[in-house]
Amino acid sequence: MRFTLCFLYSHPSAKNVDIHPISRSISEHYRYMPVANTIIRHLDDQKVTYRVLEVEPFADAADAALRAGIPPEQLLQSCLIGDSSGQLMVVIPANRELNLRGVQQLLRRPFKHLDDKSISQLFADCVPRFLPPLGAAYGIRCVLETQFAILEQCYMLAGDRRHLIQIDKKSFRQLFRKYEFAKRLSAEPDVAPSIEERLLTPPDPNSPLLDLKAKIERTKKLPAMPAMAQKIFQLRAKTTPGIKELSDAVELDPSLAAQVMRYASSPFFGYRGKVDSVNTAITRVLGYDMVMSLALGIATARPFRLPKGGATTVDDFWRHAVYSAALCQSISNLLPEVIRPPSGLAYLSGLLHNFGHVLLGHLFKDEYLILGKMMAQNPDTPIQEIELSTLGAHHGDIGAWLMKTWRLPEEVIVAIEQHHNEDYQGPHSVFSGIVLLADRMLKRHGMGDADSTELPETVLSYLDITEYQLTSALQTLMDHDDGLRAMAYQLAV
Repeated sequence: MRFTLCFLYSHPSAKNVDIHPISRSISEHYRYMPVANTIIRHLDDQKVTYRVLEVEPFADAADAALRAGIPPEQLLQSCLIGDSSGQLMVVIPANRELNLRGVQQLLRRPFKHLDDKSISQLFADCVPRFLPPLGAAYGIRCVLETQFAILEQCYMLAGDRRHLIQIDKKSFRQLFRKYEFAKRLSAEPDVAPSIEERLLTPPDPNSPLLDLKAKIERTKKLPAMPAMAQKIFQLRAKTTPGIKELSDAVELDPSLAAQVMRYASSPFFGYRGKVDSVNTAITRVLGYDMVMSLALGIATARPFRLPKGGATTVDDFWRHAVYSAALCQSISNLLPEVIRPPSGLAYLSGLLHNFGHVLLGHLFKDEYLILGKMMAQNPDTPIQEIELSTLGAHHGDIGAWLMKTWRLPEEVIVAIEQHHNEDYQGPHSVFSGIVLLADRMLKRHGMGDADSTELPETVLSYLDITEYQLTSALQTLMDHDDGLRAMAYQLAV
């Protein structure tokens, strides 16, 4: 048996598998074209003309339309559902989501989504998330949204995450002439579909819902470190920086200077004199390293803004950051001298450990808002599971990515990247352990995104600290938190 491929259309962002009409035997075609064998046989049997497009790897049907540069309403995506009586393939546009309740009512059957294992058994030569809308080829009943019948051309997934098949109106009618059509099979998505079904299987960073890692890799222009942060960071690199140089640099920004003095005036430190200058804050209360870290952290994160409608508000971010930083500083002072880190670096780690949330909202607003929807729909699911299955990365990865580019201290980068990982025992694990404990203690007061309020025994043992000490440190902090609340409020404005 032989067939002919005709390439009728060429989009600038799509890559043709061949550049001329060709004629090959089916066996030859399988060696050249990475499209599921069942699909090729079916298209050949139906004697339709089609064209294969190769595009960049995509995460789902909507992403496929974006990468191929085609209208999503012209791309057919397949949803497989079933009940005790059998399976049904529902074909809807790529920019809409399945109206499961509507299909249940239409056919009066208690359909449920099929899991990937069940789909793989029915579509042995396809990836479950990228099914072609050709139910007849696999012996499965199929119903399509009526709007497809009026399109001049349309596209379909080809069974993998790199290829699409294009057909014209004539071929569509020939291919789907015996299929069923119905209205109201789909609905407008509520920003993004619920990830409850996606969380039935372990998160797959190689094929996430939105694949943020790939987008980050394509980002050509990274945010520059804010100018004030650069000034302070340059002082940090000097071998013998002076107190006057630091105070002069901080005082160039009156609001930053006010935050430093406000923190030094906090009852938490017990200083009874008046802190009327950055110099006083350095020499009488906080010390050089502490003011350096405090100013660097604020100057780094403050220029970035969070869009409204996400999972974290700017008020929540700064409140948690300020309290976490202060608690990390306190915890560091309780550790045995042999592992005790500089309190300034511990403070900076606490202040910036959730910077990934801010960076995500600042650079990738759509992904940030979708993540917020996911978290609202799944309040009992740990944030890292939602981030991994939605973005392919968690906020620690995202924050560490930029901090490495800016060459911030390695200790801080580890704290950002590993603060949810209680099993991390690599370099600078003292910092990630301190932030993890601070996060979980603050979670007991309704602050932050910690996975639990339980304190891991391995981390307590490694840091040689007790839950009683942590509870006392937090209580002291909360008893004298007027300055922290004011500081968080001013930073959020």
